[in-house]
Amino acid sequence: MIIDGHVHLLPRKVRRNRDRYCEIDRGFGAVYSSGKSRLATDTDIIHYLDESSIDKAVVFGFPWEKRDLVRENNDEVWDFHDRNPDRIIPFAVLPPHPTEGPYREASRTLGQGFAGIGELAMYHGGWSLSDFEALQPSLELAGAKQAPVLIHVNEPVGHHYPGKQPVDFRGLLHIIESNPKVDFILAHWAGGLFFYALMPEVRAILERTYVDTAASPYLYSSEIFQVARIILGPGKILFGSDYPLLPFKRYLKELEKAGVEEQTKGKILGGNMEELLSGETKVGGFSLKLRGATVLENI
Repeated sequence: MIIDGHVHLLPRKVRRNRDRYCEIDRGFGAVYSSGKSRLATDTDIIHYLDESSIDKAVVFGFPWEKRDLVRENNDEVWDFHDRNPDRIIPFAVLPPHPTEGPYREASRTLGQGFAGIGELAMYHGGWSLSDFEALQPSLELAGAKQAPVLIHVNEPVGHHYPGKQPVDFRGLLHIIESNPKVDFILAHWAGGLFFYALMPEVRAILERTYVDTAASPYLYSSEIFQVARIILGPGKILFGSDYPLLPFKRYLKELEKAGVEEQTKGKILGGNMEELLSGETKVGGFSLKLRGATVLENI
């Protein structure tokens, strides 16, 4: 079982008129103003999964400033799942404003049957403590529903790229510690935050926290896989491609170059996400039981 835990699907009207939405949404413009940033259709995603022999994908939209567009994007992701229930696992994005909007959308989508929340991001101005604290009502709901929460995190140093914004690591650790019933997924190797899990007090806070590999070849050398395995353990790393940013084969090359053993490779490429989303747990009307699944033993 191979599961890509980080795939984007944006609204049809945005794909048809990218320039307009780059102008009216500051966060979207920060990430997608360059023509090099690809936008995938639902057909593209299914083709990518088939071509790469990927069984399932966690799919979500973009944290639009306008709540109506967030709702529309989530509805299109749900429709995509509804047409491909065995392939597409829907996560719901939330608007980035500290109002009732995020909680209302979290309640609506988790009640509808979305499997999780995310990717939550602050592409204009970055994450501050107050931004994280504004998520508290939605996080409490996610904890009650046993729904994972995926948060965009980037590293505080290194080269600049579209969408890279400052992240308050203290604030992030605070909100994780304040929600011990929530399984957090921190995208892009948690921006390096997991390195501090070598400190016992931080390790305790990150007990239910996972990292994903999205954009890894652009950010780190292949050694990151073994470093994360040593610090977090092989069960806390989730494969995410950030499709359509990078193809699956790029990650396979990184895993091979890093010398990751086959059992650990199977966990990263699907086993860990399967375990996170499986069992008898159900979120709303969406069954998270991945029936007939087997951990990939050989790549």
